[in-house]
Amino acid sequence: MGDILSVGISGLKAHQAALTITGNNITNAGTEGYSRQEVSFSENDSQFSAGVWVGSGVNVDSVRRVYDQFLTEQVRLDTSTFNEFNALAVNASQIDSLLADAGTGLQPGLENLFGALQSSVDDPSSLAAREVVISEANSLIDRFTTISDRLNAQNDIINGQMEVIAGEITTIAEAIAELNEQISFATASAQGNEPSEMLDQRDRLLKQLSEYVEVNVVEQDGSSINVFIGNGQSLVIGNDFNEVFTDIGANDPSRVDIYFRKGNSVQNVTREITGGQLGGILDFREQVLDPTMNGLGRIALTIAQTMNDQHKLGIDYDGLKGENFFEDINDPLKTYERVLGDRNNAQPNDRIMSVHIIDAGELTTSDYEVEFPGPDDFTYRIKRLSDNKILETNSLSGGFPDSIEVDGFEIRFESGSFQKGDNFLLTPTRNEAAKIDMNITRAEQLALASPIVTDAAIGNRGSGEITQGEVYDTNTTYLMNEGELDPPLIIRFTSPTTYDVLDNTDPGNPIPLFPPLMNQTFVPGISNSMLPADEGKTAFTSFGGVLPTKPTYQAASPAAIVDSVNGFFPERIGISYTNPTTGKVTTQPTLITSLNASAKEIAQALSKRDGVEASARTTVEITGITNDPNPFQDMVISVNGIVLTDTLGPNQTKYSSGYPEEVPDPITLDFLAERINANIDFQDQGLVARSDGAKLTIISLDGEDVNLEITGDVGDGFSVGNGEYTDLRETGNATFTALSEYEGYDFSEGGPYTYEFDVPGQGTFSIEMTGTYATGDELLDGIRTELENSGYVFSGNLDVGINERGKISFTPRLEMNATGINGSSKLTMGGQLKVVLDENYSLSIAPPGNNLFDTDPVGEPVHFGFDVNVSGLAQAGDEFTIEFNTDGTSDSRNGSSMAALQTEDSISGNTSYTEAYARLVEVVGSVTSRSQINRDSAEVLLRNSQNAVDSNSGVNLDEEAAALIKYELAYNASAQVIQVARQIFDTLISTFR
Repeated sequence: MGDILSVGISGLKAHQAALTITGNNITNAGTEGYSRQEVSFSENDSQFSAGVWVGSGVNVDSVRRVYDQFLTEQVRLDTSTFNEFNALAVNASQIDSLLADAGTGLQPGLENLFGALQSSVDDPSSLAAREVVISEANSLIDRFTTISDRLNAQNDIINGQMEVIAGEITTIAEAIAELNEQISFATASAQGNEPSEMLDQRDRLLKQLSEYVEVNVVEQDGSSINVFIGNGQSLVIGNDFNEVFTDIGANDPSRVDIYFRKGNSVQNVTREITGGQLGGILDFREQVLDPTMNGLGRIALTIAQTMNDQHKLGIDYDGLKGENFFEDINDPLKTYERVLGDRNNAQPNDRIMSVHIIDAGELTTSDYEVEFPGPDDFTYRIKRLSDNKILETNSLSGGFPDSIEVDGFEIRFESGSFQKGDNFLLTPTRNEAAKIDMNITRAEQLALASPIVTDAAIGNRGSGEITQGEVYDTNTTYLMNEGELDPPLIIRFTSPTTYDVLDNTDPGNPIPLFPPLMNQTFVPGISNSMLPADEGKTAFTSFGGVLPTKPTYQAASPAAIVDSVNGFFPERIGISYTNPTTGKVTTQPTLITSLNASAKEIAQALSKRDGVEASARTTVEITGITNDPNPFQDMVISVNGIVLTDTLGPNQTKYSSGYPEEVPDPITLDFLAERINANIDFQDQGLVARSDGAKLTIISLDGEDVNLEITGDVGDGFSVGNGEYTDLRETGNATFTALSEYEGYDFSEGGPYTYEFDVPGQGTFSIEMTGTYATGDELLDGIRTELENSGYVFSGNLDVGINERGKISFTPRLEMNATGINGSSKLTMGGQLKVVLDENYSLSIAPPGNNLFDTDPVGEPVHFGFDVNVSGLAQAGDEFTIEFNTDGTSDSRNGSSMAALQTEDSISGNTSYTEAYARLVEVVGSVTSRSQINRDSAEVLLRNSQNAVDSNSGVNLDEEAAALIKYELAYNASAQVIQVARQIFDTLISTFR
């Protein structure tokens, strides 16, 4: 009876436990992450009785959590993958919509701008059409700004998302560490039986963590787990957890990076994070956001640079040289903003670097890194981050500024204590779409016309035709001056196969150019380029004539003759050749010029050197002839010892026919010019003159010194200059209106109004304009006063002028007066050198230098900046002229070139503006589509793996209901066994009563 009772009781307890477990499964059927539990029975040990083994009932062996580690890990992996692609797809689709939308995309803006430009080309005299161009350009800028603002806003959004996710990761890590501790304690307390609910809770946290980042889970001791992220960073180790947080990027304050803190150690793990929402956001930033910002910036830079370059080759409605159409892409502030120093760079924080765009069409869409890896403080490495390619490894020269050019931009190391370990992020294109802005604001400033016009002489006998000409550089000496071609040119054929190119400033007396371009070859019947192209030669120009502090006094006869001198000091000139293959430098013997040597003599000596072709020319300007108010004797003016103010008889042989016989009273500059040009000796000497009534220019074509002498009354005289003008450049705020020689200006409002100017041999000087000037004359006097007080050393007085664009320039002029009956005043003006060196040759001046060349002479390319072609057959005497386009309001040649930029392959040499933008949209669309497809596929995989887990570990109500009936029947049967045992017991008791 006792055995039956114990058997029944064991069955009752066991099946009661089974009913409890089954009921728990049923009640948690809807609980997310719940793993169903199974009860495991085992029979009690049998007892040997009456010669047989008799069973002794049942025992609950364990309650097992139905769990498949492989399936659970697969769910975590699929969860991480899905969330990564989902985050990428959601963010990328927003950018895709932004770029492709007609209301915000660039494509309509580009089409509208170039459509308006073409309309203006068709009707260049219409200011209304020009206004539309300005308006459409501003609309395009607005589109750039809108897209850029949205991209920056998206960057701010993902910064915030990353911060929230990092916080969530840390919170989950802390919870997992706590559960590890609780599970270990509970398992130990239950003699190794794991708490299923806690395990489910930990798995739910791991799955939630995998939504944010890909995780690697490793069991530690059967109850605790370790969780790793990134490249093995230990997020959870047993009962301990580490922190994940965001902070401003080490080298980019506009975005946050992911950091991992373990104890006192902090590690930037941004590039090592994969999977989950965080990995998807980082993928979006790397694959979509950065390439889009950089690609958009590259398009903006290319449009700005190419439009600016072409616009500056034209002249505007008022005949002024074209300015930048858009703002300068290499504005100093912009160049510095393209460099971001790492915040971990060593102190002091004094490094100054800049990035200058050289050729926007050669830019990539990548960011770059400049690092100083050691072992010294001078070696640096430039890495392109898009492919991690090392582009350059170099060393600082030790002197600043230092520079190097890569991928279409120049990196300038300007100053600072660069050190081993320094890192700098270069972003040549990233923020440029937001910085593009208009420079011109008025319709009149649109430079549609070409600055040159060509023509054929009416009397030409040949069939030669000249093209309109093409301008490719307005920074040459020929196009440097506002509103003129200096000098205008005439092409004169000396035979059907040869021609000269002459200075046509005085159409009645063309002279050779400086340097001369004579006896050029012409091939009849084909199109010939008439002006030399850039052949790699370099020209160096000397300072020009030296004004003495005062004229030389010549006492009256019988005093000894006193010679005036040109004032040139001896100078040591070096010519070197660098072998382009080996780099070997060969230096020719130093040329030491003689004291007061003429420019002609120096040019002849230089031309004897290898690779050198030197020419010389002397220019003297005479202005402001004055006459003594109480005349006593005649004013006598001589040039090179030849009197120009004499009166000769009818049989004179001094001048050619047609010379001005009468000496006017007062003497005029026009009279002196005519006398010089008519003088037979001067014609042999190559001395010519021209006058505009206010200024007489005397030119010695071969660079011989020009000697001036004047006798007469003390009040007789004139001013002498060397023809060299110095320009002032604005360094402060621009004036509200352009300055003018005819109007005053109030400098007390706004400001500061500061200007700088360079003087060869002296350096750079600056002035600041303040105060109020009522008239133009007062304004010129005020500028003159500031120049005189700037520290600039000069002889005579300063002649200040302001051109049509409001630019200030000046030149010194020395007063040269007669001395009455006591002799005369003399002055000798030296000439200017033009030294042309062949390719790979260089010119140097041994310190300290003097008054001929600068100590560090800077050369310039040898070309005109424009070209014309002549085709057909020419005859000797045929002439073609090239002049400044003085009436360009109806000319749109430069505008046509600007309009042609729309389809020109300006980007990477094979892509136009519109094609580059279409490609950008295509790339973003491709990433978006691919991420959406991957997301959908990942969602299917996640669903399948979750179904597998649910099938294995989830609660099946049908199965649980069947189990419930089964255990209920077993429970009832066990109760019946107990009832039988009771009845037997009662029978036994009644038997003994």
